[in-house]
Order: sequence, then C-alpha cells, then structure tokens
Amino acid sequence: MIDAGTGVRRLIEEPGLLEGIDELDIVLTHFHLDHVVGLSYLPALGLPRPPVVWAPGELAYGTASRSVLGTIIGSPFFGAGLDAIAGDVKELTPEVEIGQLGVRVRVQPRHSHPTVALRVEDALTYCTDTAYDPANASFAADSRVLLHEAWHAADTTTDTGHTAAGEAGRLASEAGVRSLVLIHVDPLLRSDDELERVARERFAGTRVGSDLLRVL
Repeated sequence: MIDAGTGVRRLIEEPGLLEGIDELDIVLTHFHLDHVVGLSYLPALGLPRPPVVWAPGELAYGTASRSVLGTIIGSPFFGAGLDAIAGDVKELTPEVEIGQLGVRVRVQPRHSHPTVALRVEDALTYCTDTAYDPANASFAADSRVLLHEAWHAADTTTDTGHTAAGEAGRLASEAGVRSLVLIHVDPLLRSDDELERVARERFAGTRVGSDLLRVL
C-alpha cells in the first residue's frame, strides 16, 4: 500500500480487499499528516501480524523514520503508540525489495518538504506532492501506468509545491507510459472534467483517479 491517508478506512469498510492477505507493507512518500493519519486505522484491520511501514526519513531528511513517526504517533495525537500500530519501521533506499517487488525511490525536492517518487518495477510509477519536476519523466520512462498529482486544472502553474494537470500530461508523454492517472487533486474542484480535459491535451490516455479504481 502506498501512503496512508484517510482512504485506509476502505480496508475496514470492505474487508474483502484484504482477503487472503496476511502480510501488509505500507510505503510512505513523506510524513505530512494527510499521508500518515490513516495509520491510526491499522489496529482495526485484524491482520495476523502488524504491517511493516517503509518511509524516507533517512533518505529525504537524514533522520530515522521511526523517530519522525514517533513524534506524531502516540499520546496525545494517536490513541496507540507506533509499536502497537506497526510491526516494524524500515528505511527506504534508492533501490529496495518490498515483498517480492523491486521498488526504485527518487527524492523529489519540489515541495514544502522533500517527498519521494516510487517506481514499482515496470508496472507503475507514483509521483505525488511535487511541483513540476522534469526528472520524473526519465524516472517513469516506459512504466505501464504513471500516477501523478494534478492539483491545478491548468496547463501550467507557478505553484512551487504542486503540479498542474497539463504538466502531468507532459511528463506522461515524455515518459512514454501507457496511461496516466491523476491523483492528489484539489478536493475543492467542482468537477474533475476540466482537470482531465487539460491533461488529455498533452496525453490522451488520461483519467482521474478515484477510490478503488483499478489501474493495472
């Protein structure tokens, strides 16, 4: 599982999503609250063993991920401490094997705090919480699916922390991916139609992500 926002609740609402799974690895792209608050749901999953959390503390900030997470997970912010939520906290490195999957990790410097992009073999590349970063095109090259943030329904933006839909489309085209899924969109947008339209002008194989959307 990539990141742990409030969408983690879906695993509780629909237990079938975890049917037959006894090991869960959670990979965090950074530590902003909207990406870690869902860790509070983990004790309710009822897995045979607690999940393993992978995070970029040392890679992106030079600080152990366990130490970073420990500042917010526990009293008075969380009802349970980190040891009760995660079986282990492991550090992301530029190349790491998680379960049976090879994962490449790239630090993205264009956000209020550094985040990481993830590439899971040739299946998908995941880039969120970043301003337009041309280096992500080569990182995502020839992936089947690019999941890229698109906060702004515009071709370009001067935002130093987030990407416009047109910029995400340009990256997808340059990377030669098969499809683009727009994620981390502004929840105040009245409709996703304009977001998708702008991105499609740059890359035809675009759709806007939604909970439980099957992308592979």
